[in-house]
Formats: sequence, C-alpha cells, structure tokens
Amino acid sequence: MNDSYSPAYRYFVLSVLVLSYVLSFIDRQLMTILLEPIKAEFGASDTAMGFLTGFAFAIFYAVLGIPVARLADRWSRRNVLAISMVIWSAMTAACGMAGSFWQMAVLRVGVGVGEAGGTPPSHSLISSYFPARERSTAMGIYGSGSQIGVLLGMFGGAVIAETMGWRWAFFIFGLPGVLIGLLVFVVVREPPKAPAPVSTSMMSDVMSLWQTPAFAIISFATAFTALAGYGMGTWFPSFLIRIHGLTLTEAGLTLGIVGTLGALIGAVSGGILCDRLTKIDSRWQLRVPSIGAGLSVVFLGLFLIWPESQQWRLGEYRVPVAVVFLFFGGIVSSFWIGPTYAAIQTLTPSHLRSQASALLLLLLNLIGMGLGPLVVGALSDLLAPALGAQSIRYAMLISLVTVLIGSTLYWMGGNQYRNAVDKGDTN
Repeated sequence: MNDSYSPAYRYFVLSVLVLSYVLSFIDRQLMTILLEPIKAEFGASDTAMGFLTGFAFAIFYAVLGIPVARLADRWSRRNVLAISMVIWSAMTAACGMAGSFWQMAVLRVGVGVGEAGGTPPSHSLISSYFPARERSTAMGIYGSGSQIGVLLGMFGGAVIAETMGWRWAFFIFGLPGVLIGLLVFVVVREPPKAPAPVSTSMMSDVMSLWQTPAFAIISFATAFTALAGYGMGTWFPSFLIRIHGLTLTEAGLTLGIVGTLGALIGAVSGGILCDRLTKIDSRWQLRVPSIGAGLSVVFLGLFLIWPESQQWRLGEYRVPVAVVFLFFGGIVSSFWIGPTYAAIQTLTPSHLRSQASALLLLLLNLIGMGLGPLVVGALSDLLAPALGAQSIRYAMLISLVTVLIGSTLYWMGGNQYRNAVDKGDTN
C-alpha cells in the first residue's frame, strides 16, 4: 500500500472502481432479465440462450483476461481499465441493434473482450491502496458493485423492456459507461508497484502464480461454487416466470430487490467478518467462504422447491413466499467474494496481481460463467420431455451439487493459506 494517499482519497478511488464494476454487471445482467423476450424474437432454444448468456461472453472474457492483465501490470492499470470500459460499454449499446441470434452472439463476444480489462486491474489497484488487514473488507465493498449492478440491470432492464422494448435497455445502460471510463482516466492515480522482471514471459508468470501456495485450490473452489451461482443466476428470471407465473417486471423487481439486497449484504459483511476472524486464525480467510457456500445450498434449495402456490400480494405485484429463502441464500452465497479476492492478492507479488486476478477469473468464468448457464439450460432441455415447465426447477437443483464441491475445497485450502501466511510468504 502507498501511504501517501489519504483514507478519504483511497475510499474515493474505491467508490469509482465500484461504479465501474456496477456498470459491468448491468451489462451482463441485461442478457439475463431480457432472456425471454430475446429468445422469443430470435426463436432460440434454452441451450442456445445458455450459450449466448454464458459461453459466448465468458470464453473471450476469461481467455483475454491474462494478456490484458499482463499489460496492466507492466503498463498502467488505470489506463487499461478506462480503455476497457469504453469498449465494453459501446459494445453493450450495440447489442440493441442486433438483427439475429448470431449478430447478438458476436456483439456479446465484443462485450466480453472489453470486460476482460475490468476486474483484474481493479483488484490490483485496490491491493495497492489498502493494506492486507483491510483488504477483505475493501474487496467485499468492491464486490458489492456486482449486486448493485444486478439490482439495476434486473429491475431497470425489465421496466425498460416492457415500456420501450428490450433493445432500448442496451442503449440506455450501455452508453453512460463510455463517460465513466473517461472519469476513471481523469480521477484515479496509478500507485507505484514493484518493477516486473524484464526477462519473464507470460507463461512463466502464469506458472509462478499457479505454484503459489493455496492458489490452485482457491481457484477451483471458486470455479465450482460459481458454476451453480452463474447457472442459477442466469435462469432465475425464467424460473420465476415459468414456475411462479410472474411477469417480466415482477421477476425483475423480485430478483433485483430481494435477491440482490441479500447478496449485497453478504458481500460486505463477509469481508468484514473475514478481516475480524483472520486476526484470530488466518484459516478463516477460506473458511468463511466455505461455510457460506454450504449454507447457500440449504437456502437456495428451499427457494427452488417451495410451492409456487404460496404468494403474497403487494399492491399490483405478486411476490412468491419462496423469496424469503432467496434473500438468506443471497447473503451466505456472497461470503466468498471479499475473502477470496483478498486471499489471492495477499499471496501474490505486487507486479503480478492483475495477472493473478485474471488467472483466477479464467477458471471462475470458463467453468462458472461459461458452463453454468449452458449446463442448466441443457439440463432443462433434457428434462423437458418428462417434466415440462418444471424442468428448469430440477436442472437448477442438480447444479447445486457443484457448490458442495466448492465448499469442501475452500475448507481444505485453509491450512495451505495459513501455512503461507505463517511463513511470511505473503504481500
């Protein structure tokens, strides 16, 4: 951490980075809440829409993340973030002009290319501004931007789609990101970092990171947890529409407020809880995510199986009773965010931190974002002949098995992380 920056400026920078993260998740969540009208217009299957919302974006977002992060580590993290924001925001706006399924797929690839330069430089900047003892909290606050983005994308996208058409949602949420990208360039200072060894190649950097204590097990724990997280998150609106009979606006309002509020609380509280518990035992850095993931299986499972006949009336809106479990599931399922990202940054030398974040996100997004929506969509299509509309419910239930795998891996990684911290093998 550079001590020349005041606490006020450090948190100002964090707020700007959170804003950039909010916009990136709005761009992603628009595809989720608009899945049904886009599917209807283009005549696509659930499997095809799973590909569009997951793999088409994730493959380029994840694979390009490492070379873009290497550029950020060796050049300027601020500049890479600002340029990336302009690219992904412009491509999001262009999605509103897609004339076919495949045109939309190409544009989503463009969004993924731009967003490859978003999170890794931001993680590295936060680690330069905040000391290790505050890092999980700072990362949790940053991670809360994803939940705010989901809230705005879900509800705002639904309202815009029902009043103006789904294409306008991409225009309205995409274009402001270009201005925020310019704001990042103007107000965020680039903190000094350790010079990178001139002779190292990208592959040697990746191998060095992979051999870092606890890095591999943290990465796979995160990826398996995210497989169900992204898979279910993408299909939640369809689940509420098909099973609970909600309208697009009702689904967006329910997920945007109830689910996202819970996840927002969990992202921040998980980071704060972790920073406090690791003062007692550093293994809590990974035990907090482990316990949160395990509890999420219980709450989200109850959300999925709760009878759809039980609903409340709030004015003109219907709210399923099941969303009570979604709220608590959102809290505990977000415990991993701050502790996980902080653990990776703490274990990594400062000149490799953007690349470390990108390598973690490579697995998280290929397995989680890339396969999650596709797997749930494919399972839904496979089960549909026997179960009809109920197929989406059981496809999502099956996916929860991967969260149990992730929870187990997180717990197993606690000892490795503590050993690295005790040896002073951290930054």
